Amino acid sequence: MPPSSSVNGKASSSDRTKELDELIEQEQLPASREDLAEPPVAHSQRERLLVAVAKTTAEQGYNATTIGDVCTAAGVSRATFYELFKDKEDCFHAAMELSLADAMGGIVAVYSPDKPWPKMVRDAARAFLELLASRPTFARMAMIEAPSAGGRSYELYASGKRVLQSLLERGRDDPMEEEAIPSSAARAALAAAESLIVGQILAGNTERLPELLPDVVYITTVPYLGQEEALRQAREAERERAAADS
Repeated sequence: MPPSSSVNGKASSSDRTKELDELIEQEQLPASREDLAEPPVAHSQRERLLVAVAKTTAEQGYNATTIGDVCTAAGVSRATFYELFKDKEDCFHAAMELSLADAMGGIVAVYSPDKPWPKMVRDAARAFLELLASRPTFARMAMIEAPSAGGRSYELYASGKRVLQSLLERGRDDPMEEEAIPSSAARAALAAAESLIVGQILAGNTERLPELLPDVVYITTVPYLGQEEALRQAREAERERAAADS
């Protein structure tokens, strides 16, 4: 989702300061749980199935998981499952929608078009890592199983990445580096940050993801701010995290 360009070939400030909710709407993603077609009701059979499909796919992998596995984990009958979902893919897609609603909602909560870009990156990264750490099974589902599941769930995953990539692209507005920044900078930075996160999830260290905050901030800001300033932003991110935890 590249930003539109002005007559001189650079994206204008108005292009890059498009409101976050507009970016989310453009990707047809929920900005919060309230935006879901069927917001989950606490302890309902539907919510139990969504939690169960995240848990079972995280433990067994999407392809190996059966509807029977999901029903057993949820304590729900097959008949009830089919009253709520068409098939496993439909249930998994609904769980991904819920996961993305929470992720987008967390970023919306810390976003402001008036906030300096480095501060926005620090706050969004911390919100995202803390959310993943608080929900290990949903983290594995969204970051590992959804990309390999294909279909509508993969499209949700890809749409969420495009929103994050668009936010990183705003670093072009006032880069501290004099050299031209490659158009692939945001995509490459996001891929590197994702690799770090996925590595921790695969290692069973999902609860420790917030510890990656300085690394994620450095990786995502260095193409735009340069090494020295990116290191400063990483240190500031760690200082803010420590202050919030104290």
